[in-house]
Amino acid sequence: MPTEARLNKLKRIARQRQSGLTLVIEDVFDPHNLGAIARSCDALGVQEINVIFETHPPFDPKAVAKNSSTSTNKWLSFRIHHNTETALRTLKAEGWQIAAAVVDPAAESIFQADLSAERLALLLGNEKEGLSQTAIELADRHITIPMRGIAQSMNVSVSAALLLYEATRQRHARGLHSYLLDDKAAQHTLDYFLEMHESLGKRNKRQRLKRAQARKNQKS
Repeated sequence: MPTEARLNKLKRIARQRQSGLTLVIEDVFDPHNLGAIARSCDALGVQEINVIFETHPPFDPKAVAKNSSTSTNKWLSFRIHHNTETALRTLKAEGWQIAAAVVDPAAESIFQADLSAERLALLLGNEKEGLSQTAIELADRHITIPMRGIAQSMNVSVSAALLLYEATRQRHARGLHSYLLDDKAAQHTLDYFLEMHESLGKRNKRQRLKRAQARKNQKS
């Protein structure tokens, strides 16, 4: 069991998680970018990230990019999909409004776009090619981050952070308390945190024993 201080911290974080806001990342291939995205999600109270692996080899988001995520990825929930169309149609059927981030001057600027929907899924593409045509066509709306420089886009993790921040800012303006998890959902999130705490504790214990054995073997 966690210490009382640790338990109180986990309870506080669970109560501050937002409802109805998620990211959908299509075919990211650099684990460090996903780790940086996880760090932004944790900081802004977004618990779940949807990750689509269709054209790129899948990897475990919880087992990589420790440095770029500062280990926040271990506390988040990852929903893995293996087909873009199936993933987006599933989310739409669940009531999510899908806003795709694109490089298109005709798309809504995030400075004018209303990102305060009760269930908003922010959709981003990979580092080289952006979103697939399937993703663009299935999105409910297209949004863009206005650019003033030579480059026409930002790193996907930076884009994710900007979109999440703007959506959260708008929710704050409308009363963020109404977007936070209800008591039942907060308890479910806390239960998940406690499960992760126990799992990480057991893993760390195994690693300490392994290192101790290695040191013992070196001395013998």
